[in-house]
Amino acid sequence: MAETGRGSTRDAVRWGLLLAAVAVSGYRLPGAFRSFEEWRAALGGDPAAADFYKTSFSINSVGIAIILVVAAGVFYLLRPRTPKQP
Repeated sequence: MAETGRGSTRDAVRWGLLLAAVAVSGYRLPGAFRSFEEWRAALGGDPAAADFYKTSFSINSVGIAIILVVAAGVFYLLRPRTPKQP
């Protein structure tokens, strides 16, 4: 039978936050990939553009990492508590 009460709400919030974090990270991923490609292409010709694309790639990558680490931490903190054995 399905669990009712606080546990099911906590699980819903837990999985919802994880899903939202993955969606936000997935939204940022193409921009990071595009910036990486542009950075590598601009390395030989235009140093200013290469620096801009490197910065953009770095910001997107760090943003993705922070979002996923925070989501994993919240997911872990909201895990169901196990009852202590007597």
